[in-house]
Formats: sequence, structure tokens, C-alpha cells
Amino acid sequence: MNILLLGGSNAGLRDGWATQLQMRAGAHVVENRFLGAVGSLYGLMALLKHLREGAALPDLVVFEYCLNDVLLVDAGVLREPLIFDTLDAIVNLCADARLPLLFLCLEPRPDGPRESRKALARVQPLYMAAARRAGAPCLWLNEIFNDELTKADYQDENHLTPAASARVAEALLASIGAGASTPRRISVESPRFDYVDATQARTQGPCHLRPLTTRVFAGPFLDIARGGASFWTGDGRLVGLMLQSTETSGVYLIRAQSGTYRKNPCSRMQEIVRNLVLLHYTSRVISVHGEVEISMPDNEARLMSFAEDRTLLAVPPAAPFAAQRLEIHGVMFWRPRSMLHRLRAYFSR
Repeated sequence: MNILLLGGSNAGLRDGWATQLQMRAGAHVVENRFLGAVGSLYGLMALLKHLREGAALPDLVVFEYCLNDVLLVDAGVLREPLIFDTLDAIVNLCADARLPLLFLCLEPRPDGPRESRKALARVQPLYMAAARRAGAPCLWLNEIFNDELTKADYQDENHLTPAASARVAEALLASIGAGASTPRRISVESPRFDYVDATQARTQGPCHLRPLTTRVFAGPFLDIARGGASFWTGDGRLVGLMLQSTETSGVYLIRAQSGTYRKNPCSRMQEIVRNLVLLHYTSRVISVHGEVEISMPDNEARLMSFAEDRTLLAVPPAAPFAAQRLEIHGVMFWRPRSMLHRLRAYFSR
């Protein structure tokens, strides 16, 4: 069986559950497409990218972004309606492609901050509902540990120890051995997300397209210098931008019908990963009907006069303003459903 893993930083640890699954996989072939510090929206983008590129379909997708969604909700950059629609879209994509799906749901350390526990209580029901409505298997960390999960099973607030990761890998392998099935479609509607990559953007000024291949991501990136601009066609809310943050990254502009904002791609996580590939969430409602401009203006005072769209763990750019660049792979648009539609979907099964 060919198994595709879409997961967060626990899947990327040297002795994490993904590595330990590979060690125990036997005849199974495991492809690990983890990316830390992103949530289910990135998992959807990665799945859309995989299908768009015409790569051979795996025999099973293991989806592990519950923990990251919890942390992003706790940080105030992600809200439940987006998670709800994202999980719907993932299930429907797998159903249409006849691609078996298994949810693996990790969680923060039991004695972690109270706010993270509150966020867990908000996110868990969304995964439970998606798995139930899709008829997809869902492995919960507390179930794996028979409700005996403790602080000792964690290296820090969010990462499991090698021994705990081994238990997760063994439970996952047992679930895989029990057989995988294609999820049923959650709704008759087509997916309400659009993924637009750099090859589809219109450009103006100093911009060039280049390939990028890293351990965690590969694809075309648009490199935009000061004075350059890009234009991305979409309909809905701009909810995510896939960027590479480096020592030369700098503040950029997002201009849409609903408003104009500056945003900083530089993250404190670059102290750990120098050239960081990350899906950056938008914190404001940025509505697009036609094109959205993502650019690198060369007038610093004018750029800094616009309101800021907050970036999680942002730090000031390191490079001088004139030398700053933006490296962007793609964007995600979302057309949210009404609250009434979500309630009907939630209680439909």
C-alpha cells in the first residue's frame, strides 16, 4: 500500500510517529509530506497540488492537522467556520478521487495552558463531525492511550516523546491493517476553495518565476523585488498565502476590493529554519471578486501607512527596505457557506 502522510511538526520529528510508522511499515510505501506550523488549510492545498500535478494516487491519505488547528485557533488566526469547510473539501476531494482517508488527531499536552484546552474543545467536534459524516476512520490520541495521556508523554507542550510516538505509529498501523475505505461525499456542492499557484499570476515590474525544492515543499515561486507587483484571480476571501521567508524577506502589500493592508512574512520560526516555507493565514476579512494585488511597493512611508494584517510570531525584516523581496508560491481563496448551511450539514448524519 502507498500511504501519503499530510501532517504537522510531530510528523517531521526524527523519532516522531511518521518515522516510526515508516520503520514498521513493512511492504507499505510511506510518503511524508509534513509541514509544521500550518493547519488543515495547508493540508487541503497540498492535496489539491498533488491531484493537480497528476501524481499517482496513493492508496491511503493520513491527515494529521487537528493539533495545529487547535494552536492556530488559540492564537486567534484561525476560526471554526474555515476549519469546517476545509474538512468538508478534503473529504469531498478524497471521495471524488476514490481515495481512502484516515484522520489522526493529536492534541496539546493535557496540563498545557488553559486557553489551548479551550481551543481543543472548539476544534475536536469539527473533526468528529467530519469523520462521522464521511464514514472515515479517526484515531484520537486519548483513545490510543486509553485516556491515560500524561505530561510524561510529551517533550514539550505540543510534541510527543519517541515512546509516545511509537504507540501512535503502532495504533495507526493496526488501523491501516484493518482496511481502508473511500469516504462518502459530505455534500453535493463542489469544493468552495480555489488554489492559485505562481504560474497563474499576472505580474508587473521586477518579478521572476523560479522553481524551489526543499525537504518539505517543492513548486514554482514568484520572486518579487521592490517595485514589483503580482495579480491573482479569485472569488471569495483570501485566506492563505504560501511564502518562503528568508533573510531578504520584507513587508508587502495586499490590495483588494475590501481594503488594502500591509503584511510581514518574517517569522520567529526562522530562528529554527532559516529559509522557512509556510502558509501564512490572513487575520482580516479580505474579499476578492476578480483580482487581488500582492506587491512590493518601493515607497516605505506609504506602505507603512496602511493597516496591518497580523502575522503569527512576526519579527521585523532583517534586510534594508530597498533590498527586500517577496517569494510567493500561491494563494488560497474561500467562499464561506452560511451558518444555516453549516448547521444543516453538521446535523445531516
